[in-house]
Amino acid sequence: MDDFKFTSITDFLPKFLGSFSNTFDEKLGTLTVSFAKQGVVKQLLTEGEKYVMSASPVMSFSEQATYDVVNNLGSLAARFIFRPIEDSSYFYFTQMLNRDLPLHKQDQHKIYESCTVLSQVCKTVSSIGLIVLVFGQSYSRTLLTLYGGKVFVSSGLPVQLLRSHCLAIMLMAINGITECYTFATMTSGQLNSYNYLMVFFSISFLLLSYILTYIFGPVGFIISNCINMFARILHSIHFISGKYKDTSYRPLQGLYVGKIFIVTLVVAGIICKFSEDKLYDANMLAHLTVGVICFICVLCAWGYENRDLVRKTYKKVFRKGDEKHSKD
Repeated sequence: MDDFKFTSITDFLPKFLGSFSNTFDEKLGTLTVSFAKQGVVKQLLTEGEKYVMSASPVMSFSEQATYDVVNNLGSLAARFIFRPIEDSSYFYFTQMLNRDLPLHKQDQHKIYESCTVLSQVCKTVSSIGLIVLVFGQSYSRTLLTLYGGKVFVSSGLPVQLLRSHCLAIMLMAINGITECYTFATMTSGQLNSYNYLMVFFSISFLLLSYILTYIFGPVGFIISNCINMFARILHSIHFISGKYKDTSYRPLQGLYVGKIFIVTLVVAGIICKFSEDKLYDANMLAHLTVGVICFICVLCAWGYENRDLVRKTYKKVFRKGDEKHSKD
């Protein structure tokens, strides 16, 4: 907190510092402009498909409405699970690491701690994304039926969209945490360079959205979004790997989930798909029960392989609870 220059509310207000040369911090000004450019480009990346929908006749109004409903429903995971994780992680990394200093000149304890946190968060969000992807293939129809009724899912398009969106959710989870670390540790010059790359991503995304939607229909928007996020993930992985190439730290190993978890997840996915084919029409409740049992088994497998992380989280949560009760 020693780097924080503000001591009172009035310090946040514009004022003359006695000299025009001291009025603006050139370094902070460059960083601010970089973030402003980044915000405009990210707006195109997040809302670009809506611009394409409005400006071109690639989808009918009914398809647009269906896409919006499914997209909003599928985005709940990002809004309520991944967004808080990303925001907290970004703040944490900006406090622990100095973007303007090479790693070997920084506090090595902070470097180790931030690497551990990045690895653990990567493992957590990638595991959540895989669970959504696997279970989404068997329970998209069930969820949409409960949400909008059988008439809504009768065309098959909503189910197809939500199943495809599950892949986007998995990529969104990985991209969110890797990109937030990248943004938190990039220098001003690197941010400027990345903004130009983001412009390329934006233009490519808009073109892909139009072309793939023309070929595949509404699913083309989701496919183009997945391609865009995959490209951004590759860039973030390249940046993080390059940052730690001369150290013994490998924070991206957290993206590799455990073998027991993967095997259990694959088996659960097969069972749930079989359940959807055989039980869904006859007894939706039985199909849901199968899913709940498989989900619990997957969670147990993940907890077993990551028992150290579960134990640390458990102790931290209950330690905070004990401290709160002791203060009361």
